[in-house]
Amino acid sequence: MNVHGILRDAKSGKIVDEFWGHNLVTTAGLTSLAARIQGSDDPATKGVVTYCAEGTGTDAAAAGDTELQTEHFRKLVSVRSSAGATATFRTFFNTTEANVTIKEIGLFGDDATATPDSGTLFARLIVDKTKTDAETLTLEWDVVFSNA
Repeated sequence: MNVHGILRDAKSGKIVDEFWGHNLVTTAGLTSLAARIQGSDDPATKGVVTYCAEGTGTDAAAAGDTELQTEHFRKLVSVRSSAGATATFRTFFNTTEANVTIKEIGLFGDDATATPDSGTLFARLIVDKTKTDAETLTLEWDVVFSNA
């Protein structure tokens, strides 16, 4: 999975900072996707990504992660789309959301809710970006399914 983050000045709309990263897909995320492909419907949202979260934890991402180290804010994924073998998940954070020095970001699903640390952590990336109330943030994950 590849992540692209864009910080924009809220008034002008100009990009003030952006970053790219290749995040870690967790064992729990892979297990959930495998269960969905084989037909599991327990829960009915098995293998479905629904939330994007940011946090302030600094521990390295690890395959065994099941939540962000220190989740700060989460939001429903704004846009889901697919083209060919790529699924894209985009989340927009407005000027009142996620105003902190963001150290970690993640995608959650299965039985995730608005409650921090709920659901299955599918992917996690360590970053170091400060977002203020003068900026918006867009996080976009591209999940590429490949036979390579």
